Amino acid sequence: MSKVVILTGSPHNPGMSKQLADAFEKGALEAENEVYRYDAGLQGKTQPFYLQMEKGSGTEVGIQDDDLIEKEVIPKLLEADVVVLVSSMYYFGINAQLKTVIDRFYNYNHELKDKHSVVLITGYGSQDDLAAIKLQMQKLQDYMRWPSLGDVYADDSWNEAKLAGFTKEAYLIGKKS
Repeated sequence: MSKVVILTGSPHNPGMSKQLADAFEKGALEAENEVYRYDAGLQGKTQPFYLQMEKGSGTEVGIQDDDLIEKEVIPKLLEADVVVLVSSMYYFGINAQLKTVIDRFYNYNHELKDKHSVVLITGYGSQDDLAAIKLQMQKLQDYMRWPSLGDVYADDSWNEAKLAGFTKEAYLIGKKS
């Protein structure tokens, strides 16, 4: 049994990336994994996103440790065996809500190294259109030393038949995680 953390970023409910996340989660639960999911894009005004800001040139201001990401998400990530990153493509990159959570990894880089990962991305367009986001995610996986258990880059995700195939792929990756 693995401890799996799923981080999603899309504010669209239901959305195409949510379908991939739901399918992966279903497979992971059927495989009797322990699953924690944080839907960053669905937090709204009650859970604001905290960014690390510079107070002055070269000096950083620490983020208060009284928010949900620090209290709940980071501890789950530290315990996790598998990290799943889910986003729809926004201007050839991941959405801001997921990026905000990833940016919070900074203080824990060493503790978060050497886990396994899964990336689930949806986007309109072709695989060529997904090339930049794929490179971004592969660089993150390499930097964090997170070998992939399987990644899904769902192009033409508006196409229901094609999305169904990608959803099945996400489910199967969840089953083997």
